[in-house]
Amino acid sequence: MPRLIRTVLAALCALTLLGVASAHLMVAQRGTLNVVDNGAFIVMSLPVSALKGVDDDGDGSLSTAELSTHTVSIGQQVKAGLQLTQAGQASTLEGLLMDVTPPEGQTETSQLVVMGRYALADGTQPFTLTSSLWGDTEAERSLNITATRGEQKSLLILTPNLPQGTAFQPAGQVLTSYLKLGGEHVLSGLDHLLFLLVVVSAGWGWRRLFLALSVFTVGHAVSLAAVVFGGLSAPASIVEPAIAATIVGLALYDRWVASRTSLPPINLRLGLVFACSLIHGLGLGGALLSLGLDPARQGLSILGFNLGIEAGQLGVALLALGVLAALRGLFGARGQQWATGLATVTAVVVGGVWFVQRVALG
Repeated sequence: MPRLIRTVLAALCALTLLGVASAHLMVAQRGTLNVVDNGAFIVMSLPVSALKGVDDDGDGSLSTAELSTHTVSIGQQVKAGLQLTQAGQASTLEGLLMDVTPPEGQTETSQLVVMGRYALADGTQPFTLTSSLWGDTEAERSLNITATRGEQKSLLILTPNLPQGTAFQPAGQVLTSYLKLGGEHVLSGLDHLLFLLVVVSAGWGWRRLFLALSVFTVGHAVSLAAVVFGGLSAPASIVEPAIAATIVGLALYDRWVASRTSLPPINLRLGLVFACSLIHGLGLGGALLSLGLDPARQGLSILGFNLGIEAGQLGVALLALGVLAALRGLFGARGQQWATGLATVTAVVVGGVWFVQRVALG
């Protein structure tokens, strides 16, 4: 098929997608990049709160009148906020079209649908998309873009901490990208961090602590694989309160053990850690599916995500152990006991509050 015809058909397809997106069949913060010859056609749904100086009535939404009034400013912000580069060369978004179609019965919408074309130096080579358009809410602070090139597909997941992604990248870069996502997820997940704090603060030696962390790793890797490969699923309304309950439960168990004169078998605590890790793995699997998997390299994506989680939790565990060692050096055994007691109380109180909140929110 001649190049001109393919390009025209791609443009028509993008226009059709724009109409579909305007009818609110496109999920917020999702988009497509369709590569035809040396052009990349993008259709993207962006949060209105990422745009500055365009929401005249301050309600967090955009009306057709506001779009008409601020078309030039919005266009400039979109072009500046969605940058495509290939081999170090930048490409400007051309033929930009924008639309807001409020839901039925409403006059404004919180999403802006944009469409345009990037010129590529070589349509067969990888390219990088960078975003600086982030909304105000947590749900509006990630962009998922599916890039297609013939039969090839590639998924770009952009966040404020990882604002750029490369389409059709080599296997090593896919692994690295998901490794960063896994590490970011651990470091931004307060419930996961608090559970790790409980695991570390039991006062175990290095060998037993390494064993506990290994058990935790194996457990959530098992349930993560079950979610992604086996189709196992559980509603967030159950998983999220259950994660909070694991924090409270393990902390109370450790406090009970500390009050006894004879210690229970080590395997009992390891079994509890493993059971808790299965629940945490369900949450991690749900998070990974919500972020998206690179369809071309699913196995590498999961491996990288899991390795990122392990690297993140190992870093947190080492930091916590360093703090405990410093307190022990400064104040002796009393300092460590004070720190572990504080960690237990924090885990019980915060975990309990999270449990009640998550049950109440359903």
